[in-house]
Amino acid sequence: MAADKQEPLIDSVYARIRDLILSNVLQAGQKLVDRDLAEQLGVSRTPVREALGRLAMMGLVEARSRRGYYVRQFSTDEVSDLYELRKILEVSAARLAANNLLPEHVTQFDRILSEMESTESNPSNRARAVELDLEIHNLIARASGNTELYKSIQNLMDKVMCFIWVDWVEAANADPAAIAAANREHTELILSIKNKDADEAARILGEHIDKARDVMINLLQSREDLRHAFLAGAAAR
Repeated sequence: MAADKQEPLIDSVYARIRDLILSNVLQAGQKLVDRDLAEQLGVSRTPVREALGRLAMMGLVEARSRRGYYVRQFSTDEVSDLYELRKILEVSAARLAANNLLPEHVTQFDRILSEMESTESNPSNRARAVELDLEIHNLIARASGNTELYKSIQNLMDKVMCFIWVDWVEAANADPAAIAAANREHTELILSIKNKDADEAARILGEHIDKARDVMINLLQSREDLRHAFLAGAAAR
């Protein structure tokens, strides 16, 4: 009975730590101290430890022998692999969505399209543009009608979100041209699904994910090069 009562608390702590990781409050490579997290979340250390174990199983957290838990830090190769898997899963979902689209999905797609236009008129709202991007991919997965495919995409996106840093959504880094281009791609994607053109939806989404992968890999590589240059300079001093 005690275990049954503890389970909802563990679920809640798991969700809260997961959100802290995805929002970059807990950053890649950071050590996760159960005592500190318990104090921050206002709970005992037991549910925190259970939650960290679950997060390790999901691949968001890394358990290091005799050193504790750390927010997982993905290499460029791992990121590339994740995007390749994402492409396989999401292209399949887009094909299915084009065939299984329901009126309720059309209504939601139209709402997103309408709101996307407002992000172009207010390009500083990069955060909302990213949220709408994620909503589109989530809705396509749901519209596929395949529950297991939807769950797989959700789990994968949790990992992808680990390295979409907060500075991507800061107004200072917003690129109006990039937002407009992404909006055009999403509009074409949604229209192809609404028109039940599975081949076109698959093509557009595949190319969209390829572009996102290339941007992320370049960003990761640039930061890694900068880190190595900094360390080399520090060693030379």
